This record gives sequence, structure tokens and C-alpha cells, in this order.
Amino acid sequence: MSFLVTARKYRPSTFQEVVAQGHVVNTLLNSIRLGRIAHAYLFSGPRGVGKTTTARIFAKALNCPNAKEGEPCNACDTCVEISQGRCIDIIEIDGASNNGVEQVRTIRDSVRYMPSREKYKMYIIDEVHMLSKGAFNALLKTLEEPPAHAIFIFATTEPHRLPPTVISRCQRYDFRRIALEDIVGQLKHICLQEGIEADDSALFAIARKGDGSMRDSESIFDQVVAFSGDQLTYESVRQVLHVVDQDTFFQLTDLIITNNSSGGFALAEEIVMSGYDIQDFLTGLEEHYRNLLVARATGDTRLIEAPEDVRERYTRVAEQFSEGDLLRLLKITAQTMQAVKFSPQPRLKFEVALIDMIKMDSTVEISTLLSNIGQGGAIPSRPVREKNPGGVSAAPPAERTVPSAAAPAKPATVSESTPPEPAAPGGPPHPAQTSAPASGTDFRHSDARKTYGRTIAAERQPETRFDGPTGMRSADTDVTEPLREAEERFRQALTSASLSAAGSHQAQPAGPQTLPPHPIVQLLIDKLDAVILPQH
Repeated sequence: MSFLVTARKYRPSTFQEVVAQGHVVNTLLNSIRLGRIAHAYLFSGPRGVGKTTTARIFAKALNCPNAKEGEPCNACDTCVEISQGRCIDIIEIDGASNNGVEQVRTIRDSVRYMPSREKYKMYIIDEVHMLSKGAFNALLKTLEEPPAHAIFIFATTEPHRLPPTVISRCQRYDFRRIALEDIVGQLKHICLQEGIEADDSALFAIARKGDGSMRDSESIFDQVVAFSGDQLTYESVRQVLHVVDQDTFFQLTDLIITNNSSGGFALAEEIVMSGYDIQDFLTGLEEHYRNLLVARATGDTRLIEAPEDVRERYTRVAEQFSEGDLLRLLKITAQTMQAVKFSPQPRLKFEVALIDMIKMDSTVEISTLLSNIGQGGAIPSRPVREKNPGGVSAAPPAERTVPSAAAPAKPATVSESTPPEPAAPGGPPHPAQTSAPASGTDFRHSDARKTYGRTIAAERQPETRFDGPTGMRSADTDVTEPLREAEERFRQALTSASLSAAGSHQAQPAGPQTLPPHPIVQLLIDKLDAVILPQH
């Protein structure tokens, strides 16, 4: 006997053998038991999840004379003929090659005749979305009012391409993508029946490559068995499928934790020289970061499709990252996938993305910063992912203190005075002008500051040191001091502009004379008083 592929050899023959489609199976079984059989059904879902198989089982269950509780016996002539595809009353049609109006007219003409032997005449049309618009229109009337002995079952992977008039005439059943654990369980059953020893990691790799399709997973299983024989290992699966090793993704996260840029370039070279597709690697990396985010955010690994030892590893590594870090890594990965897809130099984009991930700074929650500032505390130190040339991790920076928002402002006394008089041409400068400090002078060391038309007497402020790289204050100070300094410089600029403008358009007097400010300048100063230093 010739070799029969696993997908056909272990094809479900009863409703109970259908994997991961309980919502469909239970409904069909109950409809058979209650005698509530519809005239048209629509089975939709991804490829390889059991749509056509379920349609055949349903056809056997309706016509089997020995059916029990809705399950066919698979021993009578009817069940055997339907399983082998040679029953004349069960017509299977490929919608891709029979998509014209003439083929539908043939169905419409033959549906009126009674079945030759079976109870129902059933039409199973696979890939029904390939029918043309004229074929759908020719089928509408028959589909809405078929004979009592006729049942239509449509199977499709793209239900959105069907006209609404067709969908409304059918009972729709949506088949789901098969979970990774269910595929692995079925593969273990096949290995037990075939006498094959397989590692769990190898079966998980096959199921992951199948992407939710049982048929695809079983086809990959046959391919790997043909390579490795009765001993199925993860290494053999990786060599046959040429998939990226899971350890490679964990190696990248270790490089991010240690901030090892040179290791990032070495990893990029290894991936490219090994012949891996960059897009495939980024797709796997995106899933890797997603698993880390799940482990970090939920504290549980049930949503991670991986063996138990890999799940525990995700739990340990996720503790080294914050949720914000993982979200940023996912964003960089998604952007890199788009950049690599359209770039003439994909390797360059890939290497830059890896270094960007490695050199990425840690994320600090804004709520943490605000709470520390509100309490007068220091900004929490963050782990610095830097390495010295010797390979020793650098120590975290010292905490930087910030001025407390809750500290009371220093009292200030505001008094009105007459405006300063402009200096005569060629004469000595006005006292108000000579007393104005130069740019960069610390106003905190003056007991009284004179402005145009106002004198502000403030207490001497404590000396404050500034950190160069950040500009943060290292001691508690008056939080309004920066505003006062800015106000002082702004007033001086307005005064100078007013005097310069007045001097250029008016004749200078022979002696000292009070020059009123320009109306616009005075308006700006009044508004500035109302916003920054309201009068008491």
C-alpha cells in the first residue's frame, strides 16, 4: 500500500475527533438529535481547521442508517462511500474551477431530482467565494427555496467576499484558529500511534510554524519525520524549517540589559550570514517582546504559546524590563519591519534598529517623578545600561534633587516709585541703569532689586548650585526665583527698547529730564505685573 500523508490518514471521521471546534460540533449534533436541519449552511474560517471535514461528517451523520446520538458509524456502505468521495448523492464541487453561470445552472437543474439511495442530496461547495457574481445570482432562488431533500454546505476562507443575499440565506458557522496546545496534543497522539519519539520543544516548533492550521502542522510533521526518522528533536526541526532559534531572541534581550553595542553588531552579522530572512527574524522578535510584555503585565504565562521551561525563562527575563520599555521595543520593531521592507539596504536598517534597542534608555513613569517633586524628594535613580571598556557595568548616577513644589515662596515687598530719568547725551549714566546687573548676574545675592517704576525688596536667598548636564537645583530654593529673574531681564529689555526708541525720534534735552515710557511698553509691564507678581 502506498504512503498516505498524515493529514489524510488521521483526518477526523466523527464529530468527537474534530479538534478545537466544539461550538460548531455541539450545535450540529443538537440539530441532528432535534431534527432541526436547515437547507443551507456556511462554514467559514482559516485554512486547515476542519471546514470540509466537518461537512463530510455532517453528510455521513444525516444519511447513516446506523447513526447513534448524531454520530455516524463509519462502517456502513454509506459512510464508507462518503469517506472515499464516491457517493453519487453527496456532490463535492470546487468553487474555484466551477465558478461560472453554466455550472450553477447544472446544479439548479439536477437539484430537483430525488436522491438515488440516500436520504438527502447534499452539495458541498468548497471555496465558494470564487463563484462569479452571475453564478451567485443564478443560485439565489434555488438556495432560498430548495427541495426538501436538498442541502447546501458552503465552505470558504473569505466570507466577506460573499454577497449579503447569500449569507442571509444560510446558517453561518465560524471555525476558529486552532490553539497551539491543541495542535501539540494532536501531534503527540500521532507520534504515539506511529511509534515516533518527539521532544515537546520540537512539536511546539512545528505547531508554531503551522500558525493555527492543523493540516499545515501535519504536513510539516511529515517533512520533519522524513528528515530525522523516528527521533524527532528540536535541532532537526530547526534545520529543516530554518527557523530562528529561541535562544537568539533571549541573547538580544541580554545585550539590551548589559548595553553591549559590539555584541549587537555581532548578532546582526550572525543572523545575516546564517541565511535567515530579516523579516522573519523581526516577526519572531515581535512575538518575543509580546511574550515578555505578557509576563510582565499579567504576572502569568498562560497566554504565552511555548513549552513550560521557556515560559519560566520569560518570567525571569521580564523582571529586567518595565512595561514602558517593552512597549517602546515593540514600536521600534514594528517601525524596523516597515523600514527593512522598502529599504535598498535592509541590513543597515536592521543593524541600526538593534543598536537603537540596545542603547535605549529606561522608562520612568511620570507619576513617579511628580510624586517625588511634590514631596520635595529626589528623582529616583534609574538603571543605566552602560558598560565600561573593561566590560564592567557602570554605577548608576547619583540622585538629583529638585526644588519642592510644596516649599513656601519667599516674601517680597513691592513698592511704587518714580520712573528713572534718562541719561543726558554724553553725560554719566543714570543710577538706575548703572545699578542694573549684567547678564548672567545672580539676583539672589541682592537685597533689593530696582525695576522700571517699581522696587522689589526681597530677602537674601540661599546659594544654589546647579547641575550642568540637567540644570536641576541641588538645594531647596524659592520656586518663583526663575520667574523673577526672567521678569527682571524682560523689564530691562523693555526699558532699553523704550529709551532707545524715544531717543531716536525725539530731540535730547540739555539736562536731565524724566522721559515717560512708551504706551505699549507700559501696557506690557502692567500685564506682566498682573501675571507674575500681582500687587498686594
